[in-house]
Amino acid sequence: MLKKLAKIIVEYRIAFGLVAVFLLVVSFYGITQLKFETNLANQLPENLPAVQDYFTVQNEFQSNEVLIVVVKIKDIKEGGVYDIRDPQVIQGIYDLEQKLRRHEYITNTMSIADVYINVLGRLPKNMEESKFVLNMLPEGVRNQFISSDYTTTLIIATMNREKNTQALVRVYNEIQNDIDSVKFPQNVEVVQTGTVGILYKFLLFMQHDMYLTMAIAFLFVASLLLYFYRSPIKAVIPLIPLIFGVIMTLGFMGILRIPLDIETTTVGAMLVGMGIDYGVHVTNRYYEERKKGRSIEEAAEESIAETGKALLGAALTTIAGFSALSISVLPGLRRLSLALIMGLGLAALNAVVITPAIIILEEDLRKLITGHYEIPETRSHSGFIAKVFELMGKTVRDNPWKFLALVFVITLFFGYGLTMVTTEVRFEKMIPQNIPEIQVMNDVRYEFGGEDELDVLVKADDVRDPNVVKAIYIFEQSVLSDSYYNNAVEADSIADIVIKKYGYIPEDKEKVQQALEGYQGTPLVSSDYSMTLIRFKGNFMGVSQDEFRKIIRAFEEEIQNSEFPPGVEVSLAGDTYLNYALDKLTNTELQRISTYGTLLVVLIVILLFRSAKLSIAMATPMFLGALWTIGFMGWAGIPFSQVLAGTISMIVGLGVDYGMHLTHRFMEELEEGNPYPIVTAVKSVGPGIFIGALTTAGGFLALLFGELTPMHDFGKTLAFGIFASMLASYLVTPALLQIFYGKQIKKRGEEK
Repeated sequence: MLKKLAKIIVEYRIAFGLVAVFLLVVSFYGITQLKFETNLANQLPENLPAVQDYFTVQNEFQSNEVLIVVVKIKDIKEGGVYDIRDPQVIQGIYDLEQKLRRHEYITNTMSIADVYINVLGRLPKNMEESKFVLNMLPEGVRNQFISSDYTTTLIIATMNREKNTQALVRVYNEIQNDIDSVKFPQNVEVVQTGTVGILYKFLLFMQHDMYLTMAIAFLFVASLLLYFYRSPIKAVIPLIPLIFGVIMTLGFMGILRIPLDIETTTVGAMLVGMGIDYGVHVTNRYYEERKKGRSIEEAAEESIAETGKALLGAALTTIAGFSALSISVLPGLRRLSLALIMGLGLAALNAVVITPAIIILEEDLRKLITGHYEIPETRSHSGFIAKVFELMGKTVRDNPWKFLALVFVITLFFGYGLTMVTTEVRFEKMIPQNIPEIQVMNDVRYEFGGEDELDVLVKADDVRDPNVVKAIYIFEQSVLSDSYYNNAVEADSIADIVIKKYGYIPEDKEKVQQALEGYQGTPLVSSDYSMTLIRFKGNFMGVSQDEFRKIIRAFEEEIQNSEFPPGVEVSLAGDTYLNYALDKLTNTELQRISTYGTLLVVLIVILLFRSAKLSIAMATPMFLGALWTIGFMGWAGIPFSQVLAGTISMIVGLGVDYGMHLTHRFMEELEEGNPYPIVTAVKSVGPGIFIGALTTAGGFLALLFGELTPMHDFGKTLAFGIFASMLASYLVTPALLQIFYGKQIKKRGEEK
């Protein structure tokens, strides 16, 4: 079957090439349709209660997004100001605040300039006035506006914007233009942070990382190919089908409206690393057949036919590992699964169809120029590398149990690392911590107790019911009294509005209604009075993941222990709680995806080779590679995130390929009567596996050049997983095959 298909591919190679070029042109159009996604809610399942409550809050109460503009003294240069209370600074804050209020998406602003307007009816004219007004304020109130050393203050704005990338970019740029247009005195720095500032930087990093990592991956892979094939032209041969595959994948992502998010921005570099394997194996087998004296057509047909089964199995198992991501409830992982399956399918198809055509074209052109064909020579099948793999084959043939003992020791080491694995899913932690937006946000948390928001959604027949309002007040005070455990420093609710007006909570619902009607701040009640929000502020996100979980659990316990009237529903909501929901989902999905991915890969291996011995020889390195990788994450302090939730399934799908290539070549040599099938298999296939692993790991390591922390973690983890799987296949697969078939090989040798 494969031999007939190989003949067709070689015979009609020009036609297949033209079809590929047509698809390439279509793909260029698709690339122009690619969009970036930064909205956290769109990366969670719509039927998740936390997501449903999030959209309820968005629709009923406007956005609870917070813009924080930090104004601080940065330098102490002569001629500038040294105190944030300087009237010139207050004037700049007032001017900036007025500009912000002109935007339709800004719903409210607050700053120390408002304090002066309320107290003096104007801004201070000198430093004495400025200090006098602030000293009149209670210390707790003053500390909400200005740092203890008088070097930092805040402008806090709430906003209601569309949750899409275009709106994010527009809002950030307009606010930045406002900041740049206001004249602040020397030594003063103004930085916008909060949700918009951090998300905007996150978007920039995603765009930057995608293009940079993909370019570096291509350069790294091209350099390795140039070294091993000793010729720029020969190095390009397996690279061209890969380029076709990557462009087609990105193009079809645009056509299918698959957005680029924190997960899918890694697709380009990953495909460069993984997709090159297929072209390398076809090219290596072609050159091996040419060295045996076969003609170019025969060598091309043989390379397709003989590597076809292994490539088909490798592609199917890799795709099986990635397809497990599609069962995830996380939309980001499902999109990543579709993109990678499509990309690997296209890379494998291009490698089988396009590679022979390019090889034959290159050989024909070389003959036209030089007048004769040249027998290709590569570093992977000659010199030092060839000798190393020949020695490895002989050593494992003679000492299979020693190899397995070494594997046991390595497994013990990485097994301990399993106990140190953690998770981290918060977007803020995915951005480099040394950028101004994050640094000033950390300053805000340190100086002002934090400006992170956590919403509590209260649903009732009528939230104006005095009993409901009293329950809200009691709950709010209970939370604030436990601030040591939950980090809450401030709260805002309808109970506060009512108490501010009357000094107490009246028993008359009409009076509650009157208090709410006179309120001018951020909406806290739905239009039909069936829902209200309790908004807590504090340092919720600037802590470790374990502390963050404890904070949310503390809020959940407060809700469970609260005494709201019967029929009233109380739940956590908002952006902060979405991060907690994502954390729980990531842990659940990690186990589910890894299990399904592993089972699916094993099933395909069994169906393809229909032998328990061969399946064990191929699958064992896969398990070990995954196990060693998780242990490495524990030792290296790399946490599981939503990006890395499918890592184990990916490594399982990729890692089985190496054992499959070795096993397939071993069985081919065994069936042909080779007295040393292990040595030949390791010597002939080992270099190709090594090149493939280097190029694949190189593609993943290119992610280290990105700015986003998950990119680094993803690249390091997958690269280690590839090398771990490769090492396990070298140590385990030949050893097991020698143990399983050693007597049969020895008996055949004695008979001869």
